[in-house]
Amino acid sequence: MSIPMHQLPEQQPSVWQPTSVEEAIQLKHKWGKDAVLVAGGTWLRTRWENGLAPIPQHFISLGRILVLSGLTVNSQGQVHIGPALSIAELMKNELVQQKCELLVQACSEIAAPSIRNLASIGGNVMTRTGDLIPALLVMDAQIQCTDGQNERTIGLKEWLTAPLDAPDEIMTGIIVQTGGAGSQDGKENAAKIPEDAKSTDGQLVVAEEPKSTHEFYFKVGRREAFTPSVVTVAGRISLQSDGTVTDIALAAGGGNAVPARFTALEAGMIGKPLNKAALQILHKGVITDFDAVADDYAGVAYRKQTAANLIMSECFKAWRKGGGAYAP
Repeated sequence: MSIPMHQLPEQQPSVWQPTSVEEAIQLKHKWGKDAVLVAGGTWLRTRWENGLAPIPQHFISLGRILVLSGLTVNSQGQVHIGPALSIAELMKNELVQQKCELLVQACSEIAAPSIRNLASIGGNVMTRTGDLIPALLVMDAQIQCTDGQNERTIGLKEWLTAPLDAPDEIMTGIIVQTGGAGSQDGKENAAKIPEDAKSTDGQLVVAEEPKSTHEFYFKVGRREAFTPSVVTVAGRISLQSDGTVTDIALAAGGGNAVPARFTALEAGMIGKPLNKAALQILHKGVITDFDAVADDYAGVAYRKQTAANLIMSECFKAWRKGGGAYAP
C-alpha cells in the first residue's frame, strides 16, 4: 500500500539524522508536534497510509545513534537491548539466541522477513500493542527512557499502564531478565532459608529445585503476516518434581489490546500443585481477566476464549511432562 497523492503534504518532510540522543531530543523540542522520531518506521507508515495520523513535517531518524542499536549483558545476567535494533538483527544475535529463546521465538512469529529487517524492537514496544510485548512482559522487561536531562528505568508492566506524560522522551534501552525463575530476585529469594526448613533433629532440609520449566509464545491471526494479530500469548511455568508450581508468568495481548500480565492468577498458583482443578481455575481466570478489544477481525468473547485455551493448553503440556496427567 502506498500513500495516496491527496494525503501527501504540500512540502515534503525534512529528514534529520542526529548522531546522539541529546541531539535527537533537541530537535524534537525544536519542532514539537510537527516532528516524529523514527527508527524502522513500519508502524508509523501504516498509520499514515490508513489516514490515522497526518504525515509530519520533520522526520528525526534514530539510525545513526549507535548507542541505540547496541546489545550488552551486565554482571547480573541482564540483557540490555538497544531499542533501534531491528527485529531481524535481534533474532540473529547469538547472545540473544542463547539467553532469550522466548524473545527469539516471538520475533520469528511476527510480521514478514522484509518487515523484520526494518522494524525495530523499540518501535514495536512504543506502539503499546506490539506483538513482542507479551514475551517481554513474561521476561520481566524494564524500559529505560530519557528526556535529555533525567533518565529513568521503569518496569514494562508499569510503563504500559502509565499515562504518556513525557511525549518527548526517547527510549534508550530494553532490559530483560534471563533464566526465568533464576532472575536476580529469584536468586535472592532462593538464598533465604525459611525458619521451618529444618527437620525435627535440626538437620538442614534443602528445598527441591524445580524439575522443569516450560516457556511458550503464540500469535493467532488471519494470516501469518500483513494483518493485525487476533491474540498473542506468552508464558513461563516452572514445576517441582511433585507438580508444585514454583514460578509462573502469563501475559496476553493482540489487536488493539494493551498486553498485560495475569498477576492475580499467577499469585494464586504459586506453591500449589498443577492439577486438573488448577487448570480449570486458570482457564476461567484468563477469560475473566483478559482485557480484550474487539475490531473487524474478531470480537471480545472469541479473543478471551482463544487466549484461555492457548494458555491452559501450554500449562497442561508442562503438567503432562511432569507426569501429572497420568497420576491417579
